[in-house]
Amino acid sequence: MKISVKLSIFAIVFGIVLVNVKAIAEEKSKTSSNTKTIALANAQQKAFEDYISEQFTPFTEQEDWKVFVEVVTYYNNSPSKMINVPAEKQQQFNNATRLLIHAVGNSKDENAKFWLNNLKKTTHNIHFIWHSNWDYLTPNEEIQIEPIHQLNGF
Repeated sequence: MKISVKLSIFAIVFGIVLVNVKAIAEEKSKTSSNTKTIALANAQQKAFEDYISEQFTPFTEQEDWKVFVEVVTYYNNSPSKMINVPAEKQQQFNNATRLLIHAVGNSKDENAKFWLNNLKKTTHNIHFIWHSNWDYLTPNEEIQIEPIHQLNGF
């Protein structure tokens, strides 16, 4: 009789623990799926383009903006294409980036800080690709490299 009472109590406690563990696992799964959504580069790039189109419409009509979108698309789809971007396009990209960083940095919009952070990280990653010595797989010494945990962008 003592064994069946103890066994019953154990079964009830084990069942409660199992239900709680399952609930925690489901919550963690929801959180990780939300994180995956944020980490999708192309979806985030489209959201950034929409944000810039809404907030800075005159800028999107300039040629530098088109080059900026083209270079970021290369970066998202195939970073190896970044190596072959001509110097003129690199300069246009740099001009567009400077203008964007200035404009978004001075914006009073609540989303501006988020987009500014992603803009800076993506720009850093693109410059890293452009200025690395791919023959020796090392960055050129004139570039300051940020810690790896900060290298996340669009």
